[in-house]
Amino acid sequence: MLNAVFCGSLDSFDIAVREFGVTPTTRVCVLATAAAFRGAAAAVEQIRDLLAASAAPVQAVAAINRASADDASVVSAVANADLVVLVEGAPLHARSVWRHSALGEALATSALLCVGSTGSVLGETMIDPRGGAPTTGLGLFTGVVVSVPASAEQSQRTHGLVAKELLVELGLRSVVAYDGRWRVVSGDDLLVTRAGVPANLPD
Repeated sequence: MLNAVFCGSLDSFDIAVREFGVTPTTRVCVLATAAAFRGAAAAVEQIRDLLAASAAPVQAVAAINRASADDASVVSAVANADLVVLVEGAPLHARSVWRHSALGEALATSALLCVGSTGSVLGETMIDPRGGAPTTGLGLFTGVVVSVPASAEQSQRTHGLVAKELLVELGLRSVVAYDGRWRVVSGDDLLVTRAGVPANLPD
């Protein structure tokens, strides 16, 4: 079963990390697929810096193309980690790399800390950041669409197009957790709606 924590940005990363009880013996894998266009190495170093106080060993995995998604060493690094951090970046690129791959299968059984829009990829439905329309994700959970705030116009369009599912828009300080049930960890700037009407996450 998927065990994932979603944080709206690195501003709430420390809150998300506490949900996993990271210690010096926690094996952390930082998966930089979504940062392919903004710089995977820099994205990994950001996470390393934020985890420095925990003294947890961190393994970096770029996995920025389809070939690497079926590479045995990449899949092993993810599968053997106690926690996998999915960095912020381009969610559509992450989906194209992970979907229908051995790496995607490993993610489905890993403990995941998802930063920003990258968390959107995991659901049955994700939000296309190019226009705010729903599209197909990895399908690791259903009934809830995870997203981050966009422009007022794009957000309005998304609310109109996502009518049946719950739309969870993570603010910069928002953190929600899923382990078969949804739980709000930090929600002062969290917005949950169904067809544009305020709603609550299912427990």
